[in-house]
Amino acid sequence: MNIEIRDLRYFEVIAELGHLGQASEVLHRSQPALTKCVQRLEEELGADLFERKGRGLVLTAVGKEFYLRARKIRETNDRTLSDMKDFVAGSAGKVRVGCGPITADYLLPRLCNLALRHLPKVSLEIMIGTSYFLKEQIREERLDMIVGVVENDSEFACRGFIDDTVVVAARQEHPIFELRAPRLRDLEGYHWILPTPPVSSRKWLDSAFAARGLPKPTPHIETNSLPSIHDLIGSTDLLCFLSRLTLEHPKTRGMLREVPLKETTMTRQLGITYPHGPLTPATQRLIDLLDRLASE
Repeated sequence: MNIEIRDLRYFEVIAELGHLGQASEVLHRSQPALTKCVQRLEEELGADLFERKGRGLVLTAVGKEFYLRARKIRETNDRTLSDMKDFVAGSAGKVRVGCGPITADYLLPRLCNLALRHLPKVSLEIMIGTSYFLKEQIREERLDMIVGVVENDSEFACRGFIDDTVVVAARQEHPIFELRAPRLRDLEGYHWILPTPPVSSRKWLDSAFAARGLPKPTPHIETNSLPSIHDLIGSTDLLCFLSRLTLEHPKTRGMLREVPLKETTMTRQLGITYPHGPLTPATQRLIDLLDRLASE
């Protein structure tokens, strides 16, 4: 069946007004043009849609049924076009966001509030994981962007928004704090709870010890989500290496304490990572909004 949406629109107006002359005025089309429209539809359907009644037109039984279906088709078409316009403009669609454990508490709420306020038709699909896991998801085109630690990686485009510092920390009553000025070698005798080896902060910490001729920290527990196990850190003598943002978070404030050592103080940036090349309009809009927020 070959029916144009334009003919459906014209047919709807003719059916609702029941008069070709009035429909002609509303649609700004000549009566002969509208007559041809009706004829095209009737030829396609193989049935009459109208019958004359006085000076007007009334729908036949087939015409009444076709009117209901034509309106649904036209409304669906209008919604589809509207949705596509929103998608192209970046004001609708879905953005698949990967998020690291730390930024789930800090950047993710800002991102969600930004989307709700400025892009209410855009839905977010959130995936929590480590940086190396999330980057693999981008490579496999399962994510549009990552909100987390920004690393120097030419494979991806990156933008940093928040300065972050990672430090050694322990529970408030940890024996290490009995020392007036702890040194790096004083940490040797303790077990650690650390990120898994592929995580960049773990690599940095291991290198900090190795560069000074000291053995790498001995992990008693390895995890890909340090911020979520603060209760364990706070109830043992395990040392950890985590963000100051976590130390200052209401959930952990007063529970953990930084071990002040210049050698184990790592600075980094939190922000977004995304693939080079074209992005979906909604992803680009979200990145632009984050840029604007960061510059304010």
